[in-house]
Amino acid sequence: MKRIGWLLSLGLVGILGGCSRPGGGSSSPLPQGTTPPRQVEVFVPCGMIIPFNKVKRLFREQTGLEVDIFFENAVNLLKRIRKGARPDVLVTPGELEMKQMEEEGYLAPASVRTFGTYQLVLIVPGRNKAGITALSDLTKPSVKQIAIADPEQNSVGYYAREALKNLGLWEGVQDKLVTHWHALQAAKYVVSSLVDAGLYYASCPFDSAPEKLGNRPGPYRVIEEVPPEAYPKVKVQAGLLREAPHPAAGWQFLEFLLSPQAQHTLAQWGLPNYSKEENP
Repeated sequence: MKRIGWLLSLGLVGILGGCSRPGGGSSSPLPQGTTPPRQVEVFVPCGMIIPFNKVKRLFREQTGLEVDIFFENAVNLLKRIRKGARPDVLVTPGELEMKQMEEEGYLAPASVRTFGTYQLVLIVPGRNKAGITALSDLTKPSVKQIAIADPEQNSVGYYAREALKNLGLWEGVQDKLVTHWHALQAAKYVVSSLVDAGLYYASCPFDSAPEKLGNRPGPYRVIEEVPPEAYPKVKVQAGLLREAPHPAAGWQFLEFLLSPQAQHTLAQWGLPNYSKEENP
């Protein structure tokens, strides 16, 4: 699996900036007699800007609480928490990042909620010079480079790796892989025609944060959906920090994400629903 040092020389480092910006079911164990504060602080991956800004407005209208959202790459969000940042709620684009936070003791027990999912797709640049028409084409000699997010740090990369393995393609594509710790940067490689193909979430960031692909992203095409049975179902999750400054408001926000109103809005703006059974 290739790292991307050679690509950095192409001047793509500069477009990594701009991912950081502040955004304008079950019973919760709220402390007895607690009066919720007037705000809740939430860390959200920057591929979810549109759906979470919509939910933010709904939550404020329903509860009167302000939502202070910090949008950033999920890897960087975890780094901030490890360095001392303490939002009330952390949102992750899959289980990998949330499990790391659980194992490291940053999350309040039993607070993690699964509120959405994503579908993996195979994407190519608009011109598709390698002539890719199906996942099986990735092993052909005409396909030189395939981009995915670093599977050790990003859920989307982890699911992509699992899919390639389960589809029997791993041995044929492993030496072609170009990875990046920043999931959005990996997606930019395709829309910038720097690689022949990539595996990413269908709507994130393409529908839910298209501006993060660059001011003028090149054309791209979705070739096909990755068979869902080829990888674990994606669990988009949210959890309360053990040292949350506003725990009562944090619990309110977590439960609101599972409400019919929030679920409808999230699905409408690029973050599909998961299933109620995951949050008994």
